[in-house]
Amino acid sequence: MPKVTPHRQDATDYIRLSELPAPQAQRLRDWLPESYLTKLEQQHGVADDCIEYEDYEFWYDHSRPSEDTRLNEQL
Repeated sequence: MPKVTPHRQDATDYIRLSELPAPQAQRLRDWLPESYLTKLEQQHGVADDCIEYEDYEFWYDHSRPSEDTRLNEQL
């Protein structure tokens, strides 16, 4: 699953969990401390499921099995 493109507000890159594919959003929610969720005001209200993009990138890069691991599991 490819990384999502971040939104930018006030020089901060962030993502909304509700915009992720459901399985990815659930795995990220299970891993993420609730204190990392942040609220951001948007044009149409408040988004209360935002996290900084750097936290998403860390999770994305370290939560998925590497290509080598997947190959070894297939052998």
